[in-house]
Amino acid sequence: MIAKAFRISRVVVTLVLLTVSSFGQQGWSPLMTIKQGGKPAVINAVFYDGGDIWVVGADGYMAHSLDEGGTFQETGVGVDKGLNDVYGREQRIWVVGDAGTIFRSTDSGRSFIKSVYTSHRRRGANQPDNGGAIDLYSVQFTDRDYGYIVGDQGLILATTNGGLSWREAESGTDAQLFHLSFQGKRGWVVGTGGVILHTDDDGRNWYAQRSGVTEDLNRIYMISERVGLITGDKGILLRTENGGGTWERVLVNVSAPLFGMSFIDKQTGWIVGNGGTIIRTYDGGRNWVEQHSGTHGDLFAVAFYKHRGYAIGRDGLVMRYYEKR
Repeated sequence: MIAKAFRISRVVVTLVLLTVSSFGQQGWSPLMTIKQGGKPAVINAVFYDGGDIWVVGADGYMAHSLDEGGTFQETGVGVDKGLNDVYGREQRIWVVGDAGTIFRSTDSGRSFIKSVYTSHRRRGANQPDNGGAIDLYSVQFTDRDYGYIVGDQGLILATTNGGLSWREAESGTDAQLFHLSFQGKRGWVVGTGGVILHTDDDGRNWYAQRSGVTEDLNRIYMISERVGLITGDKGILLRTENGGGTWERVLVNVSAPLFGMSFIDKQTGWIVGNGGTIIRTYDGGRNWVEQHSGTHGDLFAVAFYKHRGYAIGRDGLVMRYYEKR
């Protein structure tokens, strides 16, 4: 069920910034440290599609930049729950977080409506009783109305009305589901213990795909309905060319956990991970080369649009990538 929503107006706060690079510099460079309450913020996700840059993180942190990352303005949403993912489409923005927290904006982030999803699904023997408020980790919409959320305890949610209401789908697992990726009616979800789930019918039915690994899988990015990649712990990188019928291990010279991915076309993409890891592909994910990040900090998410990209990491770190074309 969805708790009654209420409107929260945006509160703009100027952040304390440390700008350390110029916009004319090519390649990766640290852009700034985002601070919250005088301390480096914990940033979990970034969204960028060529317009505003949105970031979310721990303790209800949400902020956006109107000037290509030169400054960020905090959006006061009045919660202290961790916010784990942000996704935008046209003027609509959705944010999900811990304890069933969902935010929705229909006016480009000028205001947000909060709701709390409470699940009545049966808990596993080792799962805590949290009153049905399950942590939510990832959100994606395929158009203005159809969207999906995944979270703890194998939770998969779907909406057909832009997030006004959500329905649960049977996932067949109690694993933590960390991330999802949709191409039209076809979707994929990844999580703990090497779990991969797939749907062909807008998320009504889900079935398992074989990953061939037992490590946690952190992110999935489907370039097309047939070609996609999955990142995971211990440098795990999987790739499919048949929609997940088979997933093959891609060998990369990385042992650290890998997290966020972003592609600007079917051939060119980036992956970030712990220890400042950044790798890039020029051939649709078959081969990868390491890029110099200039940091040893852990990087959790990355978002690209054309020749510009942003990566976020531990201790409020924001990285920027630029190349002349």
